[in-house]
Amino acid sequence: MKKIIDKLQILGIFSITQTVFQIGTVMIMAVSALAGQTIAPSPESASLPISFVILGTLLGLVPASRLMKWKGSKFGLITGTIIGICGAILASYSMYDRNFVLFSIAHLLYGFHQAFVQYLRFVAMESVPSHDRASALSWILIAGIPAAFLGPLAGLQGKQLFPNSLYLGCYLILIFSLSLQFFFILFLPTPNKEISNTTQATNHPSPRSLVRPFSYHIQNLGLWVSILATAFSFGLMAMLMSAVPVAMKSHGHEMFASTKVLQWHVLGMYIPSFFSGQLVRKMTAPYLILLGIFVMGLESFAALQGTDFLPFAVALILLGIGWNFMYVGGTNLLVEQYHPAEKNTIQAVNDTIVYSFAILSTYSAGYLEHKIGWLSLNLVSVPFLVFVAIFTVYYIQTKKRKVEQNLL
Repeated sequence: MKKIIDKLQILGIFSITQTVFQIGTVMIMAVSALAGQTIAPSPESASLPISFVILGTLLGLVPASRLMKWKGSKFGLITGTIIGICGAILASYSMYDRNFVLFSIAHLLYGFHQAFVQYLRFVAMESVPSHDRASALSWILIAGIPAAFLGPLAGLQGKQLFPNSLYLGCYLILIFSLSLQFFFILFLPTPNKEISNTTQATNHPSPRSLVRPFSYHIQNLGLWVSILATAFSFGLMAMLMSAVPVAMKSHGHEMFASTKVLQWHVLGMYIPSFFSGQLVRKMTAPYLILLGIFVMGLESFAALQGTDFLPFAVALILLGIGWNFMYVGGTNLLVEQYHPAEKNTIQAVNDTIVYSFAILSTYSAGYLEHKIGWLSLNLVSVPFLVFVAIFTVYYIQTKKRKVEQNLL
């Protein structure tokens, strides 16, 4: 019983920290493109600040990984949060000064902060026994449920806080949110697995403590399936999510309506986390990825039904559910592909590819929505989903053949 209580306490503080982090992230997604429109030199560049968030995350992945390996995960999370606070302060000033260049740089800093804090999911998974990893990831993802309400609500309240400078209040709220995040990180448990793994590798070498050549990982089909599933689901989700506020505005919807759609979308992203951990254990990760691809395909169909509120809402809910299944499946498959001593390298490679695709997706979101419209934008995801589905099925069949050969 004590072990269960201790585990719940550990996962609880991780979940609370992730909730505060997600509130800021959801608000950024809800308001940045609209805020950018008020000071951007052209409509096509309205989504550029969101792209800078992803770019900052990409640029920060390797430094964040190395710093956390050198100084520990808590030190890295604190450092990242301080950078985020600096970015929020700069964003507040740039909205007041109506400086789009500084506004974009501020989002770059916020993205650099995300590079550190996005490792929180791995830290949580490494703080529990291996059989509880899926549950730990679910706890992290469940944190997005309250953020689904509080993030857009913060955006709505912050927009009108200073009538002479729309959206300035949103970034002042972000400063407060990041300050809370800093406070909660101070109470995170410090995983000592790295110490035990190092000791084990030194005194009692085992296969799990060995570092294999990078060429082995390049040829590992399972690694590529996990990376592609995570990258495409994250990239496509980010592209459509960042385009929604602008698309709904262009079709006559008020910000209140787009905020509601984003709330339902975020709920679709995180409510499945109550059971996606169990689905991983029952279905295995590759089959959960395939289920996510199917749901993402349904999103495209729903989006094509029109530009009223309901098609937007249903499409974004399905987008969130599909992302959850692909992301949980891909992340759980990823942690099966490396030894403890290889985790920093493989996690950095994974997230570099994921955020590279996300940069391309979010950068193109504003341009594509402006040029081809919301309905056609949703068809962009179909070829990518088909590709990942074929690749995943091939991996499943290859793994089955290996198992059958070993039984002979």
